[in-house]
Amino acid sequence: MIELDWDDLQKTIIRYTFIDPWTWDEYYATNDKRDAMLSSVPHIVNIILDFRRGKQIPSQAMTHFRKAAAWDSPQRGGVVILGIHNMLQALGNIMMILYPQAALKAPRPAKDLDDAYRIIAEINLKREKNPPVL
Repeated sequence: MIELDWDDLQKTIIRYTFIDPWTWDEYYATNDKRDAMLSSVPHIVNIILDFRRGKQIPSQAMTHFRKAAAWDSPQRGGVVILGIHNMLQALGNIMMILYPQAALKAPRPAKDLDDAYRIIAEINLKREKNPPVL
């Protein structure tokens, strides 16, 4: 099962909660709701992907992760991932160092929800200091 809802009253964070067992079809079924949520607000929205209760990744993960990562929106802010393996966290940290230009939208690992909120605040601060050029 996958739950998708606003994480805060200001509607600045969307949280996906993955609960075992979950499927890729369930993930793709959330797309319309996610898009409607983004359309309902005029600002950037950060995303938390919470895998703490959904540690069993369905098969063909690389194909689906690549497809999911390709989705973008002008309103999509930072993405923070909870409950990932330490090796994936290390790879994410290396990517942040190698490609700092993509740092505002690259998925970032968090050790817990408080850390996720800290990372989102950091992303928002960087975005405010370096607004996109239109």
